[in-house]
Amino acid sequence: MAIKTPEEYRESVRDGRQVYCLGEKVSDVNTHPVLGICADGCAMDYVLAQDPRYRDLFVEQNEEGEPVHFTFIPGKSPQDLLRRRPIIQTAARACFGLPAGAKFTGIDGLNAMAVVCRRVDRAMETTSYTERIEAYRKHLQKTDAAVALAMTDVKGDRSLRPSKQADRDLYLRVVDEGKDGIVVRGAKVHISLSPCANEIIVVPCRAMREEEKEYAVSFGIQPDTKGLTFISGGRDAMEEGNYFDNPLNARLYGADALLVFDDVFVPWERVFLCKEWQFAADTAYVFAGFHRLSADAYKYAELEILVGAAALIAEYNGLEKVPHVQDKLSWLMMYAEGTEALGRAACENCVPEPESDLVYPNPMFSNIAKFFFAENYHHAIKLVQDIAGGIVATAPSSKDFYNPATRPMIEKYLVGKAGIPAEHRLRAIKLVRDLSAGIHAVTTVHAEGSLAAQRISIYALADFERYKAAAKRVAGIDDGTKHPLFSELPQHPSLAKEKKKA
Repeated sequence: MAIKTPEEYRESVRDGRQVYCLGEKVSDVNTHPVLGICADGCAMDYVLAQDPRYRDLFVEQNEEGEPVHFTFIPGKSPQDLLRRRPIIQTAARACFGLPAGAKFTGIDGLNAMAVVCRRVDRAMETTSYTERIEAYRKHLQKTDAAVALAMTDVKGDRSLRPSKQADRDLYLRVVDEGKDGIVVRGAKVHISLSPCANEIIVVPCRAMREEEKEYAVSFGIQPDTKGLTFISGGRDAMEEGNYFDNPLNARLYGADALLVFDDVFVPWERVFLCKEWQFAADTAYVFAGFHRLSADAYKYAELEILVGAAALIAEYNGLEKVPHVQDKLSWLMMYAEGTEALGRAACENCVPEPESDLVYPNPMFSNIAKFFFAENYHHAIKLVQDIAGGIVATAPSSKDFYNPATRPMIEKYLVGKAGIPAEHRLRAIKLVRDLSAGIHAVTTVHAEGSLAAQRISIYALADFERYKAAAKRVAGIDDGTKHPLFSELPQHPSLAKEKKKA
């Protein structure tokens, strides 16, 4: 198989997987009223790849000359990483700001394990994980799989390490090893898009110690594997298909599931890390770098909607010429374009993996880009709400608008400026409400890593010696330490004058 059609994708997820949603077992994710929203989003990846207008962006030839989805090609240059951005953004624009699910989180896990497997093989010398992950990559290419990533463990008591939990299964772990493979038990949580995927890549979520080596495990698994159960995440109460009152949220559902592994068997050829505890942290950090590249890309598409909603409601309210509104719109534009610029910088300044031809996004820039977006999102929402006005909270529902008894009054009294019908203004107001509340207010902060996770990464990556060397030079502090950047600078005349005075 080369590039799947949307219909082939939909058929591929009818495989008897154990999925539960809203208290009932789901027989077909495609036709379920809620999970079907996620399946529709995944299918859009295949729609775009089949569309002649986008095929050159989405499709590339692999080493065997076969057409495959470009995201399955390993990144070897800044240009490779940069090409992922318009792919993600095009898919996100097609899916109302949320990335289409078939080629999103799982791809970041695949690329992260490609880097980490090389590190493990170089250090251990007895493992062959690189060969396995690249064979798995070929499998994903040939099946044009929809791939999800399972990273976050349920964790139990957050103050305790994995090995100290009252229940050892609160972090996914290896419970048995045999000639043919391993058996794992535990659970992963917040696993976006997984009920609608063809493959799931599992990775550890944190650094491990030697006594916790059973938790250092990574593998690829199919959703219909015996012992694997999906319990899909909750959803804000709303009338399904009501796109008037919920133009955004009624169209989006990430199916963020709890994945329960009840003594699941994984064959060795699908295992990419098994008890090499020293590399669990590498897996988490490298994945975070790739995934924040993806986040930076789709967040820009989301911000296009946010800025557009602000500009639209300002125009409909007749406020687009008011100075304080223009100031708010200018800030929103800087926020959106700053997010895009930082995301691109992470690709353009990518880091080569030693002794390989792979590259990964600059971790400092990618963490800053994600932090910049998440830290400022709620301020952006405040500005949009301020422009839109209090009617965001009190606007009549679609049922009132479509009621013949009340529609004439709504159309008379809820018009905007001249030429803007009440329906257009109401639809823009409803969009602002959807952007301002519900899942977006939470996922913006926590998706792709929390603010605390970015702060920790940024602090760990910071070159404080360089910053201190810059400060010492200006302050005239000579404590004998040398820095390759600042110690090599020619002496400024003022420094010589100061020495003469001393």
